[in-house]
Amino acid sequence: MWLTQLLERNRQCFPDRAALVDEHRSVTWAEFHDRTVELAHGLADLGIERGDRVAVLSKDRIEVLESYFALARLGALFVPLNHSLAVPEVADIMERVGAVAVLGESDLLDRHPTLPPSVKVRMALDKPAFEALGTIASERELPDITDTDPIAVLHTSATTGRAKGVTVDSGSFRAIALGWLVMARPADDIVMVNCCPLYHGSMVVSLTYLAAGATVVLMPGFTPQRALTAVERHRATHMWLVPQMLRFLLQAKGSRTTDLSSLREILYGAAPMPLDVYAEAVERLGCGFRQVYGMTEVGGPFVTLGPDEHPAPGDVTARIPCGRVVPGMSARTVDGSGAELPRGEIGEVVVRGPGVMQGYWNDPEATREITLDGWIRTGDLGFVDEAGRIHLVDRTKDVIIRAGQNVYPSEIERALLTHPAVRDAAVVGMPDEDYGEVPLAYVVTEEDGDTDAARLLAHVKELLAPYKRPRRIEFIERVPRNPAGKIVKKLLRV
Repeated sequence: MWLTQLLERNRQCFPDRAALVDEHRSVTWAEFHDRTVELAHGLADLGIERGDRVAVLSKDRIEVLESYFALARLGALFVPLNHSLAVPEVADIMERVGAVAVLGESDLLDRHPTLPPSVKVRMALDKPAFEALGTIASERELPDITDTDPIAVLHTSATTGRAKGVTVDSGSFRAIALGWLVMARPADDIVMVNCCPLYHGSMVVSLTYLAAGATVVLMPGFTPQRALTAVERHRATHMWLVPQMLRFLLQAKGSRTTDLSSLREILYGAAPMPLDVYAEAVERLGCGFRQVYGMTEVGGPFVTLGPDEHPAPGDVTARIPCGRVVPGMSARTVDGSGAELPRGEIGEVVVRGPGVMQGYWNDPEATREITLDGWIRTGDLGFVDEAGRIHLVDRTKDVIIRAGQNVYPSEIERALLTHPAVRDAAVVGMPDEDYGEVPLAYVVTEEDGDTDAARLLAHVKELLAPYKRPRRIEFIERVPRNPAGKIVKKLLRV
């Protein structure tokens, strides 16, 4: 089984190298391996068996990954939970997956005094009982887990509705990791600061670099200063973040006094990279950039654009291409009937390969809806260029149909963001009696930004065709985004 093989290989090759680091401690590859075996026995003594679902409710810390690997070794499915969810939302997920146990930080568990009846075990990761778990466990034969056994239920970010549980197996993690590492060609001495939470599909990026023997630095939550400190303290070579985090890093006072010279590569994904942020980051950081395009349902990151392929900031006119699909996976664009489109024509991106999910947990209807002749529908609109690179245009659900013409909100957002007074922008469709639907723009201005709706409309008039221009502009304090940096447009639609 892939996660077990990963640990065994790295214990053999790098026993004394740090595998995981958080704000409290670090563990070597030998310690990580041995603790996982110990913990698997301890969890088995608590009655957790192959096929059981175990919820994990915690901020990022070493014990989270130790639990994931130990549960996978048992053949139990780990179910990461977004710790910012409300009490009913957490209860709903645990009830839907039939969780038999929950492992979590004590302060987060205290928010959920009542759990579904299926939950028999409740244990705090930050208490002595968890640390002692397995140290006096009985010796038992651990099950032989295959790559096709499900080992996790990862939930989608729910930007458009209720979160869905994505069932993945060990073979999915292996396929994505091996394909990605062929493209990324990692060195032996990578230290990666992980700015993204371990409770959704973005965690596969960390698992992938762990497979290469990297040291992964975890933080209990992203703040610019915390991330900057982590890079300097651990001489990090890589960072994994979303574009909004990079903007906050560059704006932080400490960014100009912190030693970031160790950085070789910044991995970014989950949302388009604003061109002004990219230009400033290239100038100030002097490192390479790697784009990550992925989706939980297809195993995580399946397309990348490496540092050598990134354009110079002055050469970018629209947006940076996502890159090429990793070896072992396939991606193409299709029309409404599922027929493959020629290069350059916009259609929905679909994906297939050994990294894709087994299906949505106990939801065959939703699984059928997202599957098209064996391909997974991403819901992203894009095209493939002559070099085989995928370019994204927008989300299929976000496209505005104005009198029969397709209007892509992301194009309007990019135009607004070229105005120096605009910090952030989001565009949605609003009903219109004459045209059916027209664009409505929400704008966040810079603190010293001096502008109004009329001036912004005049600005985009020079950049957009008449049918693409916003009908109305409203100013707000913050564009709602989930922890992955994606705009939650359901909170903006009128």
